[in-house]
Amino acid sequence: MKRRLHAAAVIARRQALETLLSPGLYITLALGLVLGFFLVDGFAASIDSAGFNSTVNPLYDLLGRSLAGAFGAAFVGKVFAEGPFLFALVVAFLPVFLFLAISSVFRFGQEKSAGAVELLAYGPADGTSYLAASFLKDIVFTAVSLALIALFLRVGAALGNLVLGPMFLASLPVLFALSLAVFAYGTLCSVLSANASSALAAFLGILLVFLLVMTGSLAITGASVRTVTSIAAAAMQWISPFFYASLCLKAAQAGSALGVLGGISLLVVLAAVLLAAAHLAISRRGVRA
Repeated sequence: MKRRLHAAAVIARRQALETLLSPGLYITLALGLVLGFFLVDGFAASIDSAGFNSTVNPLYDLLGRSLAGAFGAAFVGKVFAEGPFLFALVVAFLPVFLFLAISSVFRFGQEKSAGAVELLAYGPADGTSYLAASFLKDIVFTAVSLALIALFLRVGAALGNLVLGPMFLASLPVLFALSLAVFAYGTLCSVLSANASSALAAFLGILLVFLLVMTGSLAITGASVRTVTSIAAAAMQWISPFFYASLCLKAAQAGSALGVLGGISLLVVLAAVLLAAAHLAISRRGVRA
């Protein structure tokens, strides 16, 4: 076990160095910060004598109309109840999150097809060490990215005379735990798929299904559509990381710290189960393409 952890740490350092030397992380992080800046700046510019007025700013006018049309005015009110920071955090983190998740899934498929993972397995490491290294690298960059985005938004709040609310602070560990579960799904797809393309397609397909089910349960739809989405949500909610993340946010809105911790714990458990399944799968299937 100690030897496997050591091998995973060595591989993770190498993968982290390669990520730092490539422009992808910096481009996606810069894109996220720019999006966050426009959201915070637009919100501050939309405040008049009567309070927040989305029609003042074209960006928030479009966002308000789109979100209200899809999910209702009550949903929009909850999202922006404490200002723009909860929405800005999610939007700013999304490019980095997608880059880390997609690149790791695609990279494992490529290196497995090229025989690089098999070569490592014949040496001082095994398939589980490689998966653990990739997962470790992703969670480290996720933590650093969330910290930088939170600091950036904190500065933006100070410049705009705004205050970060408790929902924003609660959403930081929730997003981190959500990332753990999603990265674990990517790890499992990488192990079970034959190549990089199929792994990426399976991973994105799973995320899309979870997002569509969650969106359908929140959207303003007819009774028949809502019934279908409710049935789908009931069937998939126990394996959907977005369901547990929504539980955390609902608990945060209700002021229940215990509920938030419980939801985060469930996300960690889901990630652990998926990683355990990936370990068993790669132990049985091996690392050949």
